[in-house]
Amino acid sequence: MFKHFNKIKPVISNPFWMGTVASVFLLFFVLLNVFNISEQGRNVSLDLMTKLYPFEKLYPENTKQLVFVNIDDASIAEFGQWPWPRQLTAKLVNKVAEKKPAAIGLDILITEKDRFAPDNIAKTLNLPLSTLTSAGAQDGDVLLGKSVTLNPVVTAFALSNGINKTKAKLSNHFVTVGEVQDALPLTNSLLLPIEPLLHSAGNGFVNTYKSEGLIRETPMVARSQDVVLPSLSLDLLRVAQGAKNHMIKLDDTTQSILIKTGEVTTELSDSGNMIYHHGHLSRFQTISAANVLKNTHENLQGKIVVIGSAASGLGDLHSTSLEDDMPGPLFHLQIIDQILAHRFIQYHIAFDRLIFVLCTALSVLFSFLIVRTKLHYTLIALPIVVISMMGITIYSFLSTGLIFNAPIALGLLLTGNVVTYGSLIGQRFVTHRAVEKDIQEAQVVQTHLFPNREAFSFISGGVIPYKSLSGDFIDYFKVEDKIAFIEGDVSGKGVPSALLMARSVALFRLFARHKLAPDIIARKINDEIYSHGTSDKFVTAVIGLYDLISHEITFVNCGHNPVLYLKSNEAIQFQASSPPLGVISKDDFLPKLEKIHLDENDALYIVTDGISEATIQVNKNIAQEIGMNGLTKIAQKQKDMKTIDRVNQLLQMISSGKLKSTDDATILVITKSNES
Repeated sequence: MFKHFNKIKPVISNPFWMGTVASVFLLFFVLLNVFNISEQGRNVSLDLMTKLYPFEKLYPENTKQLVFVNIDDASIAEFGQWPWPRQLTAKLVNKVAEKKPAAIGLDILITEKDRFAPDNIAKTLNLPLSTLTSAGAQDGDVLLGKSVTLNPVVTAFALSNGINKTKAKLSNHFVTVGEVQDALPLTNSLLLPIEPLLHSAGNGFVNTYKSEGLIRETPMVARSQDVVLPSLSLDLLRVAQGAKNHMIKLDDTTQSILIKTGEVTTELSDSGNMIYHHGHLSRFQTISAANVLKNTHENLQGKIVVIGSAASGLGDLHSTSLEDDMPGPLFHLQIIDQILAHRFIQYHIAFDRLIFVLCTALSVLFSFLIVRTKLHYTLIALPIVVISMMGITIYSFLSTGLIFNAPIALGLLLTGNVVTYGSLIGQRFVTHRAVEKDIQEAQVVQTHLFPNREAFSFISGGVIPYKSLSGDFIDYFKVEDKIAFIEGDVSGKGVPSALLMARSVALFRLFARHKLAPDIIARKINDEIYSHGTSDKFVTAVIGLYDLISHEITFVNCGHNPVLYLKSNEAIQFQASSPPLGVISKDDFLPKLEKIHLDENDALYIVTDGISEATIQVNKNIAQEIGMNGLTKIAQKQKDMKTIDRVNQLLQMISSGKLKSTDDATILVITKSNES
């Protein structure tokens, strides 16, 4: 098991290979079309393009010849509940036909005998049929059959998968070229209208497809045994043009199905479907059936009219990517609108796959750039590719009707980059945590480098790091009858400064234990840092010896803050007498040795700029740096305090925020020793 893990470990630990594997895996996932992912991506693209560019935005003029006669709620309220008596439906068809439309589509499935037929009423009332006929009762089915036969009416039927219970056959209005019939969907049976309606000018099925609750495409042709069947919209176009037949064939290049109907050509998918480019239903002229029955003057001459219902209780409402409640009859008008505009939406699997492979290759390339170059190069290039891809999507949709599978392509393009970048971030997080742990451990080690504040009663000091590791340091220890001490500040911050700090402390301890004078110790440390350091790293320091017998302090100030000497009521500052340690060579490094004598109540304060440059809030809007004068005032108020208390008070002022510091804060205080 561990052997196998070792084989894949280089892949897992390499962000580039992680991104590449993710991209290639997703590509195979898409090419195998797991969970119909390709279709879902195309649907998202189609819906997005439809919302951005609804049909009427591209073709605003076509709908002038398309009319919907709506059996709406007002019509039902005025003429009675649905279904109406066939006499009334026949009257509606005749009223429409009187206005000389090119074709009338009756989008109503009439598969059963009229419930108001004379024989049905006679049976219900237990009367002789002759009594009703002699009273003038007419058969509504016969009247409707006569109406659809004498006028350019296309009646509706439905494709069914049930058992064929009727022996009636529809006329074949197709001339086929080649073996196109084998490509058409085969239906087991037909749900046909009643016999009087079979002799209309045309017949068309009204079936459609739903996907995720939306209608995006619809079948336009099907076959039942040896008869090719048209949709209602397709046969409406034939009748409107006075054409006898449709001509249907396969396109040898694209394998799409081509149908010539009069002067118009329809291009379908290889399965006989047409994809909707939906528009808003408000673009179609809609007339209430009640108005038609009441002889209102509507201009329908030469137009294609569909009679159907958008009444709320009849359930013939469907959803599109644009609208939630679109009446079924308007779908037929939408198709006719697209055919007249020669607007055909197409998917091309080969084109999709080519784009998928290209996006995967780009994803691998960007993964490489993320790992090998600066991230901003990828952040510049990636949006350019994404914008270009969206531009191609829009252009192909508008110019050719080609649906570019943008969501899947974008997923393939971005997956590798996201995985690569996520892997990099993960590795950096793990590394950061490891470094953080190391720094925490280094903090503990660093604190052990500093002496115990309570080791001596007359000398004490402390360090408050501004960040995790301090570049400031102090040290003091006894060498025979003297105390060797140092306070220093390394340039910069962080780990490099902390390392130089540790080295400086080690050098100080080494040379101080050899009982060397402060200026000699300083020169030796300078030589070591200058010889083995870098030009941008140096150390400011005060190095000294406190003689416990004579109470004399000798020290050197190498580029450090002024040393504050409080003697009685006088405050004396000793400025730096040489550059910092590590700046110049030993031949030029000549620090001046200072000497003072500590009496009772005298004190020596050595601080870094984290204290002298700390600020105090003067008022709400002004913060003022305390400087050495401010330090002097604080020190003078500490005259009667113990040494360690002086240190603790100053450090507490920093840690509490009373004094705000932006650097490591370090203090060393020396008072007169009572040791003999």
